[in-house]
Amino acid sequence: MTDKDTNQADEPKKEEKDIREKADDVMGKISDGAKKAGVKAGETLDQFADGAKKAGAKAGEVLGDFAEGTKKATAKAGEKAGDVMGNILSGMRKAGEKATDSVKIMEVKHEISQIELANKKVLPKISEKVLALFAEKKIKNPELTAMCQEIEKNEKLIEEKKAQIETIKTTEDD
Repeated sequence: MTDKDTNQADEPKKEEKDIREKADDVMGKISDGAKKAGVKAGETLDQFADGAKKAGAKAGEVLGDFAEGTKKATAKAGEKAGDVMGNILSGMRKAGEKATDSVKIMEVKHEISQIELANKKVLPKISEKVLALFAEKKIKNPELTAMCQEIEKNEKLIEEKKAQIETIKTTEDD
């Protein structure tokens, strides 16, 4: 085997290594971007929650003052008007409570998405570990073995397709 043959044999391995490194780099950047987006979303939700809580508290105070003044005026106007205003104020208070509940729900949903994101980061690591154990012939589970064999088969097909590309390039140069 000549040096040229050795270099040509090493080129696909180097190319494969370069692709894996680039893919790892891209995945790292995606992960960093997702982390930053998650942090920013969390900050925004916190700010929104604080604003909603303050607005709810202020609305409660205003509604309380409003209710007090309204009750005195309605007592003079009649018992019926007082009942109507009481119902309106009760509805407004319930709406304020629902807004507070909505903020709490959004906070919990954000926490759920953070946990799901953490799980998604672990899955590729599990896959890599299983493939490594398969390569070492340490996988005993038939389902995992079948999946690993499928990946192995697909990687061979990829190599064949790369060789096909090289053949096409070589015939173009001639």
